[in-house]
Amino acid sequence: MATIPQPAKKSYFFDKGYRDLGNTIKGAWARNTNSIKKYASNLGGLGDHGLPMKLFLGLVNILAMIAVVVCGSAITAIITFINIVVLLVFMAIVYLGFTIIWIVDRLYLVRKKIFTACHECKEKSLIPTYICPKCGAKHTNLIPGVYGILKRTCNCGEKLPTAFFNGRKNLEAECPNCGHRLTDRESRPICIPIVGGRSVGKTAFITAFSKEFIESIAPAKGFDIEFYNDKKEDIYKEITQDYLSGSTRMTDRPQDVNVASSVSFSFFVKHPKFSPERLVHVYDIAGEVFTDNNENEVQKQYEYCQGIVLIIDPFAIPSIRYKYEELLAPEDIAGIGKADINEIINSFLNKLREVTGLSDNKMATVPLAVVISKIDSAGLEQDIGSMAVNKLMKTDPEKFVDFFDTQDYLCRKFLKENNMESFLNNISIQFKNNRFFACSAIGHTRDKGQYKPEGVLPPMEWLFRNADPKMGQLWHDNTFSKKTISVEEN
Repeated sequence: MATIPQPAKKSYFFDKGYRDLGNTIKGAWARNTNSIKKYASNLGGLGDHGLPMKLFLGLVNILAMIAVVVCGSAITAIITFINIVVLLVFMAIVYLGFTIIWIVDRLYLVRKKIFTACHECKEKSLIPTYICPKCGAKHTNLIPGVYGILKRTCNCGEKLPTAFFNGRKNLEAECPNCGHRLTDRESRPICIPIVGGRSVGKTAFITAFSKEFIESIAPAKGFDIEFYNDKKEDIYKEITQDYLSGSTRMTDRPQDVNVASSVSFSFFVKHPKFSPERLVHVYDIAGEVFTDNNENEVQKQYEYCQGIVLIIDPFAIPSIRYKYEELLAPEDIAGIGKADINEIINSFLNKLREVTGLSDNKMATVPLAVVISKIDSAGLEQDIGSMAVNKLMKTDPEKFVDFFDTQDYLCRKFLKENNMESFLNNISIQFKNNRFFACSAIGHTRDKGQYKPEGVLPPMEWLFRNADPKMGQLWHDNTFSKKTISVEEN
């Protein structure tokens, strides 16, 4: 099952065992042949004896040759057969054990939904390339196989674990595609790309979600957070700084073709009920990827992501901007997304098809959270925010029971009333599992103080519940229950 040569010594039963068996068979028959040759040579050495003795000794050697040919060959054949059977029995036991362990290892990875999602090149692989801790040799297929069942012996002599249960995940690893160092530890990835045009609020959304989840949700639910590596921890320091100052950093598409068009913020989520631990990748994809239809890399994460957040700037819709522009602060006007929303969704769908090669039917299975951002501006809170939701639920409590079902209804109604029916139809056709949310990531005009986010957690919780029911169950109702309580109190 290991087709690629590895920097390791093959197991005895997959390599040297066959040679030893062949040598044993050859040796047995060689000894039998040598005996025949020995008696045949004796026939030529009878010249010093008289005729009677020559006849006697000749007959003895001929009978000995016949005995070796008949009986010796039979005995050699029987012994060879027994030897082969014994060795094959041992090999069969070893092969059966190897097959069982390989299947158990593979089933564990598949059943637990474990795979490697490189945070740099976004390429997916079942397991990464593992590095020998002694010599640095790269083992690209460290699984039970011809190089070892439970342990593999590297060419340097170091023994490496080959399965999930004996320490393989503790080895240093790198991406088999781009070579970047990984710390995935055979965890279960939850990959959520945040997409949308330029200036729609993607980075602010990620900033607000990350800060709220790590410092509010995680402690409340008993989640232990660990950053993926030092680089991701530095990103969180920037997130904290932006959160406290009320600013955000634009995710521009770098001019260097060797630099990624998207940045991932990655962290582990641990809990006693999680086996394995979860690895959250939130991808911030530069808006230019959609507006310019140009990028430095292929967004491979679309192939395996468990959900997508599509953020739209309501003020990029002409009728809404016309209606509310005079109520906006100059900073808010300057930050309005310029791209047409219908063009954004069409570009996004085209990229999904290009990257994944999926048909529309298969793409429809990916959950999509459509988030209308910036509802703190121009009073949009009264149209689609919690204020509007609570009011409608009080007006018609029999029809509108759930807070987020009601918000979904209001968001669709709001877009439909503002000439976005084509957009709504596109979403409904392409993504069967879709839901609309409204949020304000910063909570006020940029650079006016600490973030006061509203509505950033619900869309992510909904996607997490779709991606990982166990994690969703532990998180369940933390955000939603607050909304239910506020409705009841009102």
